[in-house]
Amino acid sequence: MAKEEIYSQIDKFNINIVNSKETKNNKYYYINSDEALIKSQFINEIQNDTVIKEKLDSIETVMDLCFGSGNLTSHILLENQIEYQNIILNDYFLDECNQELENLLENCELNQCNFFNSDCFEENSVDLLIFNPTHGGKPTKKDFINKENKDFDALNKTLSKILKPNSLVIFRGWKEDFQELIFSEFKYKKIYLDGSQSLYVCYDIEAEEKVCYEYTNNEFIENENCEIEKSSNEEDLDIGELMEELEENKTENDFNGVLKTESTNVNKIQLDNTKIKKRKFSDEVKGNLNFPYKNILFKGVPGTGKSRAINEIIRNKLELAKNDKNVLRINIHSASSNSDLMQGIGISTTNNGNIKYSEKQGLILDIIKRATFNPNQPFVLILEEIQENSLNELIGDLIYLIEDDKRAKLIADNLEYETYEELVDKLVKKDDTLDYVEIPYLVNDSTDYKKMIMPNNLYIFCTSNYRDDKKVIEDNLLRRFEVIEIYPKETIVNDYAKDFFDKLNKSINTIMEKQGEIHPDRFLIGHAIWKDVKDKEAFYKAFSKLIIEFKDIREIEFDIFKSIVEDLPFPADLSINVENSYYEMIKDIQSKIKYEFID
Repeated sequence: MAKEEIYSQIDKFNINIVNSKETKNNKYYYINSDEALIKSQFINEIQNDTVIKEKLDSIETVMDLCFGSGNLTSHILLENQIEYQNIILNDYFLDECNQELENLLENCELNQCNFFNSDCFEENSVDLLIFNPTHGGKPTKKDFINKENKDFDALNKTLSKILKPNSLVIFRGWKEDFQELIFSEFKYKKIYLDGSQSLYVCYDIEAEEKVCYEYTNNEFIENENCEIEKSSNEEDLDIGELMEELEENKTENDFNGVLKTESTNVNKIQLDNTKIKKRKFSDEVKGNLNFPYKNILFKGVPGTGKSRAINEIIRNKLELAKNDKNVLRINIHSASSNSDLMQGIGISTTNNGNIKYSEKQGLILDIIKRATFNPNQPFVLILEEIQENSLNELIGDLIYLIEDDKRAKLIADNLEYETYEELVDKLVKKDDTLDYVEIPYLVNDSTDYKKMIMPNNLYIFCTSNYRDDKKVIEDNLLRRFEVIEIYPKETIVNDYAKDFFDKLNKSINTIMEKQGEIHPDRFLIGHAIWKDVKDKEAFYKAFSKLIIEFKDIREIEFDIFKSIVEDLPFPADLSINVENSYYEMIKDIQSKIKYEFID
């Protein structure tokens, strides 16, 4: 199932659980999607650590120890395309958790174990452990003591049992010292510190190295100060004092069998007063801004190298790596919307269980802001497969601004600004000829509008395959884009199949024109599948995909396909029967490929 559908189901679960009659008076907190996305991006960021990369590449079993809605684990696995053999979603209060995830995530099973009871878990069974103890509110030291036997180390006993020697632990927790009690045997190799709950990535028990990061200006910056801050209102407690207080304040069990206690001055933990991080309107130079074409649409049949052409421009003209943080690549699909890409309304829950609506910044709006703050660097927005949706609807207000004469040519002042809106307001006041559009606030009653400009250093490159209805780009976009047709190139096909491939496309063009097709070139075959065909078996595999293209995707009658291929110059050392039907042809070719896994 597509990750967007999984995220949508999780969002609906989060909303329903806080509104239900059974839970409205209790505290059920589930991580919201915006935070889950940022934390999943952090996992991607630290994969330059070879040890972490190796561990993520060799995972068999994933376990979420207290999964709740499953939002954090789903984002970490799906956003980073982490491959696993099976995943276990565990929670003591299974009835109050998102059980539907079992049917949405591949190879997933539910488990109902108290994480204080190590006997409930299998030994050496987990390669990747994800732990997000938010059910019941903000946990404190008291919440990680086993009430029944007053065992201060019960959780660690469970971890020691279930984790394999080379396992990886990802823990979401608060910036106070109670997490040292949770993972007392682990050293934190990588920490993403934020204003609420940080993310800790742990491995190699003996390792002492510790690296901290902060999320600033949409990127993770290494922070030399790796100290885990303790609230000024929290006092050190010895175990004896803590156990006495637990006895005095004990109430009903709250989550995974741990005690829920009333807040006292002794254990009260204050949230950090997070400062608004300002952005610098920077004149830092990077890459090359001399490439003159700001908006390009590459169109043509699949497999002709449209994305490759964009990568060549990024590397050779803009002088950026294709994976540079200044490059954003989005695959457009039929469910894409303006609210996903520009701005929409995000839904989350507050600490008291209320629903909170906030403006959600889309990916395109984000790169516009980053490009605005760094005008001496090229930024690239790549929209792949735009034929799947209406570009007019997806980018909305940008249509007016992407023309060359409407773009803002900016000179940085190296001052800091609290918001993008503050910077744009200043720029507009300074230059009354600056083109901008106004976009509304979505979640308040303000009659004001936010101004948005299009910086001159943001390049927009699109790719498009042909559509059956033949309409790829609307008229008002055509004049704003350089439209470049990319055709198949027989010259880069290996000599073994080169003559066949050349004659194939010429035959397709001729036959489809005879069939009355106004645009026969939309039936041509891209060179990507054929360029490395060097022997008989590789040819058969490529030819079988050619059949599927005409039979299943194009839905072309067999007699037409037969007339296209029957007189082509096949390599001398193979034979293909094109006399009867698609069925006979596929059956014949697959028998020659000899797939070993098919009887």
